[in-house]
Amino acid sequence: MAQMIELAPDDVEIEAVAQPSRREMDDIVHRRSVKKRLEDLLADAELQRAMGGDFY
Repeated sequence: MAQMIELAPDDVEIEAVAQPSRREMDDIVHRRSVKKRLEDLLADAELQRAMGGDFY
């Protein structure tokens, strides 16, 4: 019968798993900037429509 051995991960292993990779962080930052630009564009369009003008 096989023995089950439980190993407790050390702090370095826990941080490595918990921290997103550099590429994932770049993707998150890019998505946030795109979302912010889109929200700004939509807010401008809504303001233009409220003022009675066409945005584009």
